[in-house]
Amino acid sequence: MASEKLGISINLLPPEFLAQELKSAKFYKIQAIGVGIILIMIFLASMSVALRILQSATLSKIQIKLSDAEKKVLALSNRQASLVLLKNRLSTISQNMEEASKQSSMYSLLDKLIPQGVSITSLSIDKAGNAIVSALVPTSDTLDNMISALTSNESNQDKISQVSIESLSRGRDGIFRISLKISAN
Repeated sequence: MASEKLGISINLLPPEFLAQELKSAKFYKIQAIGVGIILIMIFLASMSVALRILQSATLSKIQIKLSDAEKKVLALSNRQASLVLLKNRLSTISQNMEEASKQSSMYSLLDKLIPQGVSITSLSIDKAGNAIVSALVPTSDTLDNMISALTSNESNQDKISQVSIESLSRGRDGIFRISLKISAN
């Protein structure tokens, strides 16, 4: 018991063998540390590869979603262009419906002022409301009524400033052919 407490040990091995065993122990420690480092490196490399695979899968999913979104945006942009065009057309139509144009008001006035027996062969009205009328008139009374209605400020609602007779002829059949130029106010 006394020898255990004092720590006396007897070593019968030669000192070269002890030095060699110490060198082997150091080599085994270095070798174990090296193997541990190699295993850690392999683990980190495999984690890096696994992470890259996961990222590439995620990126491909995101690219698919992005291409789907681009297709939807392209379809919606085409639809938007169509809607803008339709909106512009509707606003133009609304403006034309709200206010009577000079052309439509002149047409309505001429329709009201020209007697029923008169057959209009040609009618053109420009944007300013000026009209050129070619007509066939059966009698001279109807011709007089038409000219007086067109030139009278009361009947033309002061919308006609001038009526010019461009041509007037009477055929063998007794029908008058007249061409009028009507200027709007």
